[in-house]
Amino acid sequence: MMNIELHTVLTLDDNEKYIVIAKTNYEGNAYDYLLQLSADGEEVTEQVAIVKEEKEDNRLYIVEVNDKKELDQLAPLFCKQLEELQE
Repeated sequence: MMNIELHTVLTLDDNEKYIVIAKTNYEGNAYDYLLQLSADGEEVTEQVAIVKEEKEDNRLYIVEVNDKKELDQLAPLFCKQLEELQE
């Protein structure tokens, strides 16, 4: 089973490529903060996605988080981590 690490490039269901720039755990679940890559994969865009890692039958799936309540809980965790990266 693959582990998702920082700087891993993922392709979501929309066939767009994203890079993992932050990871956090919340209530026993792993979440990743992603930035979309340009078509040539050389630059990041302003498009952001937050995904939850789910394991089932020894396989790893990622599910985009769209629930506002869940996003509100995750935002401060990711903000703190991203601020630390800039220091």
